[in-house]
Amino acid sequence: NTLRLRSSVSCQVFTSTGVAAKSGTVSPAFLGNLLVVPMDGSHWIGIKAMAQEMGRRGHGVTVVMPEITMRMGPGKHYNTVTYPVPYDKDYIDSLLASHKDVMKKSAKNFLEKISSHFSQIKKFMGLIHTTAESLLFNDSLISHLAQQRFDAVLTDPVVPTGSLIARKLGIPTINLLRGIPCTLDMQSAGCPSPPSYVPRFFTGYTDKMSFKERAVNTLVALLEPLLCRLLYWHFDHIAYQFLGEEVGVAQVLSDSAIWLLRIDFTLEFPRPLMPNIVLVGGINCNVRNPLPEVRLHNVFWSGKCIYFLHIVPTSSH
Repeated sequence: NTLRLRSSVSCQVFTSTGVAAKSGTVSPAFLGNLLVVPMDGSHWIGIKAMAQEMGRRGHGVTVVMPEITMRMGPGKHYNTVTYPVPYDKDYIDSLLASHKDVMKKSAKNFLEKISSHFSQIKKFMGLIHTTAESLLFNDSLISHLAQQRFDAVLTDPVVPTGSLIARKLGIPTINLLRGIPCTLDMQSAGCPSPPSYVPRFFTGYTDKMSFKERAVNTLVALLEPLLCRLLYWHFDHIAYQFLGEEVGVAQVLSDSAIWLLRIDFTLEFPRPLMPNIVLVGGINCNVRNPLPEVRLHNVFWSGKCIYFLHIVPTSSH
């Protein structure tokens, strides 16, 4: 069961019961206080899994989310703080319905398709900016968060709201993401990204490129700063208003302590990564039944080793 309370900072707080750590799970000396600022939609899945697990281990976890969301909601092992936004559930539903229509095949010509896709992207970006401003410029809520003395912020830097709050509060940032199309994540993490063998987004190239492909890949790499500017120019303005200093999103993200990338090394092309980048590609995988135990039953030598294996299943299927 969850307990619903009304706080003194004009936001709703959902406090889950039974958050205390199980005996022997985590030493009290290592318990921390984590602030989670997630991104809505499918990005919420990985963040929720981490918030749930951190709370289950006994850490204090507080998730900040808007009152109206697509997928986010309360959980068993974390507390939830919500803030008001200037749109309702009907607007979210209409936005998702129009997005579904845009993604369907239609008889529209190329220019009409481009126009409809651009219009849809503009609507989603407007929703993201409105949601971010509703949180960052809620002075009472930001003051409330500052008083909680959080140890770190867990966030998705594709929408840098959590990173801005972490800089404001002076605490480390932990990023969980798949990647940013203009490679702003690699740039902010300080990773070398030579276009000679690191393929760019949307090119479809591998690390084995011909001279022509390398030339195209280099051209795309030169255009990436312009794409980042188009994607984050409004957040640069928000950062200046919220932090009160001449700083952009790239500089804010460069302060991140840890980058958790939802990719698997064996499925990616080789590229340089910094020591604070950790690959966690299996975080979204379903937990399956464990493999059966394999016990060595007998070994003998007759010119070469022959192993007889005795399989002992761990559970019935």
